[in-house]
Amino acid sequence: MTPEREGLATTAVSATPAPARGLVPAVHQAKLRPAVNPEYLVPRPRLVALLDAAVRAPVTLVVAPAGSGKTSLLRDWVAGTALPHAWLSVDELDRDAARLWAGILAALEGIAPGCTAQAAALLRRQGSLLDAVGTLLDDLESRPYDARVLVIDDLQLVDDDDGVNASLRLFLQHLPGWLRVVVASRRLPRLPVDRLRARGMLGEVRFPELRFSFDEAAEMLFRLAPGLPSDQVHAAAVRAGGWAASIQLRALAARATDARATDDAAGPGAVPPDDGARDLEDYVWHEVLLGGPPDVVEVLKATAVVERVDPGLAQALTGRADAPDLLARAEESGLFTARIEPSGVYETHALVRESLVGLQLRRSPERVTALHQIAAGWYEEHGQPVPALEHLLRAGAHRDALRLLASCVAELYDNGLEATVRRTVAAIPEGVTGNDLSTTIDLTWCRLYVDRGQFVRSVDELVAGTDGGSGPDDGADIGPVLRARLRMLEAVGAAVRGSWADGAGLARSALATIGEPWLVDPVVRYGWNLVAREIALTERWDDASAEVLKVVSTISAVPERRLGLEGTRALGDALAGHPVDALRLVAGARQGSEQSNLTMLRAELLTAEAIARREIGDTPAAVPALLRLAATDCDPAPHCRLLACLELTRSWLDRDDLVAAERAFGQAAEIVDTEVSGPNGRCWLARTGTVLALADGRTDEARRWVAQVDDPFWAGVKTARVCLAEGDSESAADELRDVDPRCVRHHVVRDLLLSRASASTAEAESCLLRAAELAAAHGLVQTVAAEGPDVVESIERLAWRLPQPWLARLRRIPAHGAASWGVSAVELTRPLTERQLGILRMLPSRLTLREIADELFISVNTLKFHLKVVYRELGCGSRAEAAEVARALASPHRHDQPSITRRR
Repeated sequence: MTPEREGLATTAVSATPAPARGLVPAVHQAKLRPAVNPEYLVPRPRLVALLDAAVRAPVTLVVAPAGSGKTSLLRDWVAGTALPHAWLSVDELDRDAARLWAGILAALEGIAPGCTAQAAALLRRQGSLLDAVGTLLDDLESRPYDARVLVIDDLQLVDDDDGVNASLRLFLQHLPGWLRVVVASRRLPRLPVDRLRARGMLGEVRFPELRFSFDEAAEMLFRLAPGLPSDQVHAAAVRAGGWAASIQLRALAARATDARATDDAAGPGAVPPDDGARDLEDYVWHEVLLGGPPDVVEVLKATAVVERVDPGLAQALTGRADAPDLLARAEESGLFTARIEPSGVYETHALVRESLVGLQLRRSPERVTALHQIAAGWYEEHGQPVPALEHLLRAGAHRDALRLLASCVAELYDNGLEATVRRTVAAIPEGVTGNDLSTTIDLTWCRLYVDRGQFVRSVDELVAGTDGGSGPDDGADIGPVLRARLRMLEAVGAAVRGSWADGAGLARSALATIGEPWLVDPVVRYGWNLVAREIALTERWDDASAEVLKVVSTISAVPERRLGLEGTRALGDALAGHPVDALRLVAGARQGSEQSNLTMLRAELLTAEAIARREIGDTPAAVPALLRLAATDCDPAPHCRLLACLELTRSWLDRDDLVAAERAFGQAAEIVDTEVSGPNGRCWLARTGTVLALADGRTDEARRWVAQVDDPFWAGVKTARVCLAEGDSESAADELRDVDPRCVRHHVVRDLLLSRASASTAEAESCLLRAAELAAAHGLVQTVAAEGPDVVESIERLAWRLPQPWLARLRRIPAHGAASWGVSAVELTRPLTERQLGILRMLPSRLTLREIADELFISVNTLKFHLKVVYRELGCGSRAEAAEVARALASPHRHDQPSITRRR
């Protein structure tokens, strides 16, 4: 070991780290350690020293064609380096970026323990890959380590994926100072190589450096074929051209030829001349494998369809109980097969394996197809759907691939393997379903997770064709199971488009049609969750109601659907006026959502939490969550994104920011036009459109929005609001007396409006008290504050009859609809301190001076001192005048803001 290498690190870390716990998907331990180089390989200290120098750069590329000795060099280097290091062997299944990064995280855990916790949690979330990489980089940057190395082998197997490339580009360009990454690939990766090279961040080892010298090639030939005459060694070393695989293949060919010649008593064998016309596949077949034991060759042929073969899989592929023993013999015979410890799986050299598959495809393609199908069955039986799908597609078993994908598509999607779903669906050729309705249903179901628009169109075509007698099975009697599955697709399509009432009705029909088998059908068992979601979104969720009890008890029979129900329950509570219960459900289900990684569950929990926090007055926590939801696709839960945009619209209205409110409403309108275009989605939009129009005094437009509200309760409420805005209290009261509330929030809203519309003072006070008491009992704050300062002031007169904690929350929220006083610019002689600005912001609230002091953790006397300064600087004579300035500060859409906003 050179002194330079010894000086780079003071401690070594095991090169065989255990995979990080909780990673999804699980990472095979054998991928996290290099195999041991066979004894016949020649030590090449010049290359080890070259790699030592290259690894001083943050990124090192080892790029050369297959069989050039890249992996062997890296194995030799890590075996002797004193640097702490981690290893990851990439395989074809890592083409899914989420799967690749699960392996990288598992490898890094061995040299930076604990670094993967936050990144692994983000990795499980669909669409959060780059966030996970960024979080990982932040964690690694905070660690005060000496130099450590991550080795990634065989990157060429995955670097054709855009997600893989984008994430690796981000990672490699922002490495912490202590981490070096060595990447081995058969081709130059799609990374910013020129930029890294220009910045001095790149070390490189290419094929010219990896080429065997004549002496190295001759020594390896002597080791592999000790009886080979020296003149033949010389000729073979020259013809090998420094290619490691060629050297090995030529040595084995010489041994096989010599053995055949000895058997024929024809004298010593010779290496066949290589005029460049011999095909590599034929070379492997005739010159390597024919020299091996027939049983061993047959096992290698059968197992060549998989990159790494488990002993059990080898037995399934060969039909032989002794297959593992024969693979061990192949390793002993030097037939490019190695056992990877401690898993016990075997790996055959890629060139040999590919040659075997290629030869068999020409000679017996039906056997290769059968082997792929056997491998797929074994993987499926052992709970590994991703490799099972790959082998089914290679076998051309597209219908079987669809069947398997349909059974697990939700789980794959929720575990961040969206790329696998997309790749599988894309690989299904046109017309593969034919007139088979079952296969068509499977394909349509899978499209829900790939392209929601295409899913909806496919459902429409499928339903129309089946009902009209021109589609699959020509409208024949398709039986209860297929009929139920078809109805469920129709139900999901209706719900996705914003017709959750229609969707729930179709789901109930499907469940009634199929009967008990709904439990095991991957499509129909989704039905009860659709029913639950319709109850929640139509604001009639009540844990004590018969329909909710029925849904909850039924869904409990399916564990994965029961967990998904928790998000719907929380959303239902938030919309129905139970914000405290919603937050309690969110807290309880959050850990389960992270572990199970259900995309719909996460979206609904986040939406419920944001709505509930805004309702209890915690707007600073609610708005960032709503903004995050509004900026994401929320597939396959577009209703969450629509809800977020509508909640944001009302949030900006509460702040008197019409510009921001119009912007959020425009985003909601776009979602309704393009995604959630059904009657329920349009009803939601019209409800908010009415409020937005009234906030700007556009009563005619408000009435046009009301005409689009088909919800009986909200149609009456919105009509009453328009009547109140027009000064017609009597008509408003008549409308409100006819509505039928379905939940707590409905009762509160109706009674608050009745208190404004009633001609009788006594009746108005009774309605107001009833609304305030019900709101206080369930933690509703924003619903009350949104009715405006007059309603809140009236509640203040009833304060002695209401809970003080609830009143305190209500007082902290600036009343919606407060008049604009038209504050003129105020020039300050000196800027206010942060403390004084904090006091100024609280003046528009209804908190007493003592309550403001308590909020700021100062004494009342200190507060009064600061108030005097504030009044003097603003030229105000009272709290009301200072509050006027503070309100202007909180209204970013106004053009007449006071100068203090510019000073800050």
